[in-house]
Amino acid sequence: MKRYLFIFSFVLFFSPLVISSPFAARNGVYVANTSADTVSVIDSSNDRVIKTINVGKSPLGVAVDHDNMKVYVANKGEHTVSVIDAETDMEITKIPVGRSPWYLAVDPLKNKVYVNSSEDNLIIVIDAASNTVTDQIKTAGTGKGAKKGAVNIAVNPLSHKAYVPNYLTTAIQVLDTSTNKVLGSLDAGNEPLGVAVNSNSEIVYVVNKADNSVTVIDSLMHKQVTTVIVGKTPWSIAVNPAINKAYVTNRGDNTVSVISETSMKVTGTIKVGIEPLGVAFTGNKAYVTNCGDNSVTIIDTSTDSVINTVSLPGITKDKGLCPWGIAAF
Repeated sequence: MKRYLFIFSFVLFFSPLVISSPFAARNGVYVANTSADTVSVIDSSNDRVIKTINVGKSPLGVAVDHDNMKVYVANKGEHTVSVIDAETDMEITKIPVGRSPWYLAVDPLKNKVYVNSSEDNLIIVIDAASNTVTDQIKTAGTGKGAKKGAVNIAVNPLSHKAYVPNYLTTAIQVLDTSTNKVLGSLDAGNEPLGVAVNSNSEIVYVVNKADNSVTVIDSLMHKQVTTVIVGKTPWSIAVNPAINKAYVTNRGDNTVSVISETSMKVTGTIKVGIEPLGVAFTGNKAYVTNCGDNSVTIIDTSTDSVINTVSLPGITKDKGLCPWGIAAF
């Protein structure tokens, strides 16, 4: 069975100008610079920034399509998704979507991209071949005008399921990506924000921002397995099926918590930069974006130790890039 790694998180990057190439694309790490309206590209073979790409306003989430060599960026400030050709590292189009898109996820088996519209409580479905919106899925309201229903999304292409946290509730909705219908909901903690799924084990991880915890769900049995206490103000999570470990960014105490899927316990706490938001994997490395100090921390996942930090240039002395979402080939 082919393994797919899906990452849902937030982050950024910086980069000097260098001509892109297919080799660079295969090693590309893409970071959304929220305050600069750009995406920085890092070559993971040498951990150097190779290019900066102009995208839409206030980009947050990033997702990559390994099969078609495309990168998708949710532009919260202008309600669009930028599509980047990873072979040339150029934006090829913008797709209008719902209001305030935060995060997105790619289903390579269906050639679809799923984007949340937090203000409209919708999941927007994009056909990746034509770059057009083909459907929208209504998610549950969350009170106070129901303005933050769908803040994130994780897709398991093998089971044809998607998981959507409802931030102002304690629920995570389950979608059938074959029919684009809501199947039901699962219980999580308070203010569920980040979400990731191990496509092989079908274990779902939900970051509960208000509880400083991660809810672990067996999606086959439709029930909670356990709750794992992590650092302060956990923000996002990514799971690496190759090593059965999940990495949680803790914005409130500048750490990353490492959860073993075998023991369902935290096996390491790693000090990173200020206000870590997003995390993504490539090879045996995890890349963590740090909004508060314009940097990306690189972790060796075999030892769970920091091996490098890439400093990003700020826009001005007082205002930085705030790297947010991140994804990697």
